[in-house]
Amino acid sequence: MDKPELQRISADAPIEEILEVLDRDGGLIVKGLVGPETLQQIAKELKPFEQPDQEWKGNFFPEATKRICGAVGKSKTLATKVFMHPLYQEVCNRRLTITKKSRYGDDIRTFKCSPVGNASTTFDIGPGATAQQLHRDDGVHHLSHPNPQPYMIGMLLAETRTTPENGATVVIPGSHKWGDWEDRPPMPEETIPATLEPGDALLFDGAVFHGGGTNSTESERRKVHGVFMIRGNLRPEENTYLSLPPSVAESYPDDVLKAYGYGASTSGLGWVDYKEPLAAVLGRKVKQPSLLFGAVGYA
Repeated sequence: MDKPELQRISADAPIEEILEVLDRDGGLIVKGLVGPETLQQIAKELKPFEQPDQEWKGNFFPEATKRICGAVGKSKTLATKVFMHPLYQEVCNRRLTITKKSRYGDDIRTFKCSPVGNASTTFDIGPGATAQQLHRDDGVHHLSHPNPQPYMIGMLLAETRTTPENGATVVIPGSHKWGDWEDRPPMPEETIPATLEPGDALLFDGAVFHGGGTNSTESERRKVHGVFMIRGNLRPEENTYLSLPPSVAESYPDDVLKAYGYGASTSGLGWVDYKEPLAAVLGRKVKQPSLLFGAVGYA
């Protein structure tokens, strides 16, 4: 039986065509999303934040992967030209916006909840990196599957050429329609590599199974910039991080801060630089709680 294809569509294609493929397959490749000048400017802005190869004690990322977390806050060009790209925002607004009627006494009011940014990370896979575990990005939100509409939509923009040899992300088209863990595991032989040229992007539903590929080359690095949006109701009613900012939080005890949002769930939800917030932001000695963080001790 032939594998389903990962369809390639031009960035200037009608939005309805892009949405149709996303709904059907859970992912697609958008050709020519941005030009070389934009990629060069993003690379220039992120250069000061590049790190040497990082030792990774968990099993979610291969050791040869470099990461720049919070990339939107470190590259204004990534924020304005990629995260806010009209195509990406239109897709997210069309599929993630919630409109709901609620009763307030005698009134029936209609409320609109727009999507919000979930994360932004640059992934740089070096030679020798092994394949990442196949996973769903929306799994960190403790959701059940399948869902009639996405809860999360991600986009990986290629800065470098990505190939099956240098670790291109692999995707299982149609897997966003599968059930949860009790059904069956995703199999590597079902995956399709998202081969990208610089400026192309992989657009995908957060429920689709995917993962970084193996980099079997001797010298090539595969670099992509990831931006992710979620339904706007997947956040606290009050913006707790502004009402209790780090400058104030540093005087509070750990138990208060964890209960008020400065802690991560065991799925990794709530991380900062892939660390427990109390360790990453306030420098406190706390146990890393999950498989994502490594679950190997304290930071």
